[in-house]
Amino acid sequence: MISTSTSGGRGFSARPAGRARVRRPLFLTAVAAVGVLLAACGTSAASSEGESGAHGVDTVRVGVIAGSPPGVYSAIENGFFDKERIKVELVTLSGGPALVAATEGGSIDIAWADIFAWAAAIEQGFKLTIINPANALKPGQPVNVIVTKPGSGITSAKDLAGKKLGVPAQALTTVQIKKWLADQGLDPNGPKYTTVQDRTTSGGLVAQGTLDAAATSGAYVTAWEAQYGLTVAGTFDSGVPEGAATSGYGALRSFAEAHPDLVRRFVRAVRQGVTAFQSSEPLAQNTLLVKYGGADVAKLEAKYPGALDKASAATSGELSGPFDVAAENKWIETGARFGALKKPFDLTPYLWSTATADTP
Repeated sequence: MISTSTSGGRGFSARPAGRARVRRPLFLTAVAAVGVLLAACGTSAASSEGESGAHGVDTVRVGVIAGSPPGVYSAIENGFFDKERIKVELVTLSGGPALVAATEGGSIDIAWADIFAWAAAIEQGFKLTIINPANALKPGQPVNVIVTKPGSGITSAKDLAGKKLGVPAQALTTVQIKKWLADQGLDPNGPKYTTVQDRTTSGGLVAQGTLDAAATSGAYVTAWEAQYGLTVAGTFDSGVPEGAATSGYGALRSFAEAHPDLVRRFVRAVRQGVTAFQSSEPLAQNTLLVKYGGADVAKLEAKYPGALDKASAATSGELSGPFDVAAENKWIETGARFGALKKPFDLTPYLWSTATADTP
């Protein structure tokens, strides 16, 4: 399903473009709905901790999307959570807004989501805290590109004006593209931003002419070049400030206040997981992500050599250390400038101590 918008949407609602902005009552309804959906998962996590957790194992419900984030999956497989006496129960939902809603409703203890999803929820007054950064761009390896058909007339950023540009149903990509265009003196609202609910179909939509171009990353660039003859018209990685995280792990502030030791142990395990993931070969990375719902890029590699390397570049940028707060606030400012947030604000008061600590 695709829909068209010129706004790019707010990070928190991540709605299909063209729908009305999510208001607080509607969000609360979403929280309730997610809470009912997840009620079968059990009571609130950390139930065995009693806070000290000196000898017990703490169960934590962790919200993710299929195949992401690598750090959590790697920490599970490498025993880092076991070492920290944590049992992770994964709750897989469709994206950042749903994960943030479930966290706000108490059905998830810790979740991974887009920074703009967390920031927009905080902006609306929800009592959340961000405990650790997650995804970031991998220096020196551009991964986010615009693809189009040969002969489309789109060979650079200026040619996107008035064209249907497919983007994922999240604020991150649209903000990056708008920043990329503005940096070149172009109208950031020039393209007709068209939300593609299943981003894996974007290449086919471009090939059949439903879209003039599409934003994508990773292995699908190689696949679509070979399968449909698509070409790369531009790379828009420059929009994110160097050192800024594009996603992060968050929780209710009340949860972090009640279980500070658990939060520290969780962050330690995730950072170790990130380091282990980044030190593994692309094929091993793929095997891990496939196990947790990711696409099997190895199958693409067999047909389209280079797919694994592109996928690795797209997934191995997760941070293994603390937030660069100055860079993150610049990213918040960029999000506000291009419609993901109402206005810029200092994220510092909403970062838990682990988020900025070199050693939690």
